[in-house]
Amino acid sequence: MFDRYSDRARQVIVLALWSARDRGGTSIEPEDLLQALIREDRGEFDAFTPEIFPGTPAGIADRSGARRSFFTGEAAASLLADLHTDPEPHAPTAPPAKPEPAPAVDLPVSASLKHVLELAAQSGQNDASTIEPLHLLAAIAEDRESSTAQLLRAHGITRQKIAEAIHPSGGSAAL
Repeated sequence: MFDRYSDRARQVIVLALWSARDRGGTSIEPEDLLQALIREDRGEFDAFTPEIFPGTPAGIADRSGARRSFFTGEAAASLLADLHTDPEPHAPTAPPAKPEPAPAVDLPVSASLKHVLELAAQSGQNDASTIEPLHLLAAIAEDRESSTAQLLRAHGITRQKIAEAIHPSGGSAAL
């Protein structure tokens, strides 16, 4: 299913799974995906690596330098607070001397997140062969009646702004 996803988009999915586990959820929800999109956008994947994959060295994230943030710091912090999670950037922690194995429990994808992922796949077919994090964000915004899409709109993040970020016309404005 994720073979068309870029490395960054796959990292977002891993962070969404971690978010759902961290909150004690029984499934991965669109809110987990949005939190993961924000955290990955802020470059926090490396900081989560020791927690998600105990015993794995930090520094496995994309270092190509091609990443461009799409959330402003203010929007990211405000959205994370509205998602009832710590809005402060996650700092790397020193791995424990003897890391605990990661739980081997996979969580199912909720019906609403499955719909979002289907929208992202459709969007990816229209725009490019690779699904990027912005395609995932666009899919969340596309599900207009969802509480997550309404939260994005309340913060001024619209489908039009996301589309402009996917297909920039000269400028690079953060959402």
